[in-house]
Amino acid sequence: MAKRRRLTQIERRTIYNLTGGRCAYCGTQIAFDDMQVDHVVPLRKGGSDTMDNMLPACRSCNHYKSTLTVEQFRKAIERMPDMLMRDSVTYKNAVRFGVVLPTPHALKFYFEEQNKECVKNND
Repeated sequence: MAKRRRLTQIERRTIYNLTGGRCAYCGTQIAFDDMQVDHVVPLRKGGSDTMDNMLPACRSCNHYKSTLTVEQFRKAIERMPDMLMRDSVTYKNAVRFGVVLPTPHALKFYFEEQNKECVKNND
């Protein structure tokens, strides 16, 4: 596994600017100081600790993605409605009463919607 290196402020700013100050996955606006740098191809799965393998992420997306590849992360999110229906009585009731309407669909991440060519979608 590659060892993580400490990024310079210029490198962090460059990564932050890749998606205009938004999380590359969910698209939420993130403050520069709150940004986490995600290794698109996780280091534990052979990813490199280089700028071309890094995207800005909010804390929530970065923690949930963890050591998943982009495609594994996508599939995990796409399965959420089924998991919630299986495991959450509150969610089941919300669906039953029409408060929540599940809308399963193929997921596109924010950086994909922005036509960013900064990711290797290796699985």
